[in-house]
Amino acid sequence: MKWTCTTQDRQGSHVPGLPTTRPVVLITADIIHADGLTCEAAYSVRANYAEAVTEAGGLALFIPCEPTQIDEAFSLADGVLISGSVPGAEVSAARLAFENDLIARSLAVGKPLLGVCHGMQLIGEHLGGRIIRDSPALVAERSDHIPRPTAEAVAHPIIVSQGSVLTEWIGLARPQVNSIHRHALSDGGRYRVVARAHDGVVEAIEGLGPGFCLGVQWHPEYRLSELDRNIFSAFVAHCNVRPAAIPDWA
Repeated sequence: MKWTCTTQDRQGSHVPGLPTTRPVVLITADIIHADGLTCEAAYSVRANYAEAVTEAGGLALFIPCEPTQIDEAFSLADGVLISGSVPGAEVSAARLAFENDLIARSLAVGKPLLGVCHGMQLIGEHLGGRIIRDSPALVAERSDHIPRPTAEAVAHPIIVSQGSVLTEWIGLARPQVNSIHRHALSDGGRYRVVARAHDGVVEAIEGLGPGFCLGVQWHPEYRLSELDRNIFSAFVAHCNVRPAAIPDWA
């Protein structure tokens, strides 16, 4: 993956009527059916996704999984963030279809794409990987990968591959990440595994095509480290430029 921007800086919003110089980042949300009642369905996404994007200089927009709106929504976006989900739970078919469409469109035109936890797994699956649902390290009641109900504290170290862009973002401290997941991503897709946990679980991937395509298994939106903040800073910085040409690698 090439991480050097050769495009011209984005000069203000390219969307008529949207007066901002901040790059627009679409953030996907989960669909929650209260007590199984479709009529009481709600969208759910933690506020710290928007806080992290805003802190990095972006304009965060949560996007509902409405397929009839995806053309207009995607045209608004300078970047796409596929958010996480409830650990171990299967997301709804409507969310999967919508997010897969966003991923395909982003990869097709080189639009910056960031996947967090479930988002990383979905991007990896789109690129030929496989989501692992039965690993002993992940299905245990409590492990390094799900040590507590929330991800507000670091859980375990990661091993970052030399030559990865992550090595530029780690800072001086040994990288430690938070964690709350029961699924994982396999090797063997059209991506480079650039970080692992001590037990071999994939912790970060880079897409092998041009443009910014990054997935992380942990939750950098909590901004517990310099690495976390640098991930969002780099993502939003890439959202500030336009591709010079449309790649063909999705």
